Parts: sequence; structure tokens; C-alpha cells
Amino acid sequence: MDELAQHLARRAKALGLSSADVQDTDPEQLCAFAEAVLEELAARGYLAGQEEIGCWAAPRSSGN
Repeated sequence: MDELAQHLARRAKALGLSSADVQDTDPEQLCAFAEAVLEELAARGYLAGQEEIGCWAAPRSSGN
């Protein structure tokens, strides 16, 4: 099993998700899992995702 599959399996288990009872699963749990999947795919470059935060540091003043 590759790294992504292992990570997603751990997330699903942590949320108490199972493919056997998807119809009876809390929609918030499914949404949280879907969000985790999309974030992981975006982090790997497979989907568009949020922009990186970047560096907000200001340059040092030259007077010091």
C-alpha cells in the first residue's frame, strides 16, 4: 500500500468510517474525510489547491 493510501486509511479509521455503512455515516464525518482527501491530492499536485502562505517577513532595516 502506498503512502497516500495508508494516510487516507488512517484518517478514515480515525473518523470511524467504513465502506460497509457509508449510507448511515454522519455527513460531517464524510465531509471531513472528503476535505482530507482533497487536501492530500492538492498537496501532491494532482488538483488545484490553496495558495501557499509564503513568507510575510519584512526586510531588516539597514540602520542597525
